[in-house]
Amino acid sequence: MNPLSPVKLVMLLLSCGFCGALGGYYAAAFSPVPAQIAVVDVQTLVKKAVENNQAQTEDDAKALMTKIKSATQPLIEQGIVIFDAQSVLHAPEEAYVNIE
Repeated sequence: MNPLSPVKLVMLLLSCGFCGALGGYYAAAFSPVPAQIAVVDVQTLVKKAVENNQAQTEDDAKALMTKIKSATQPLIEQGIVIFDAQSVLHAPEEAYVNIE
């Protein structure tokens, strides 16, 4: 077996590093960046809750807020900012949080 000379080894390592950097640049340049915000439509959630139960109580409202907080907590831990839908002028559909 013919061992690599130091010059060939350095050239091989440099070319591998260059190819890795080029691949990383390509992946970063052409990969879509997900929205760093999430939107919760609290007004719609409250309307749905009232439609389902006309005798809406304070406990039901607290339960709904607890449900919203539990659904958004993983997003907050990822560093995503949560907005109420009434504060947002326009956002992509995937930015809205589905709470069921």
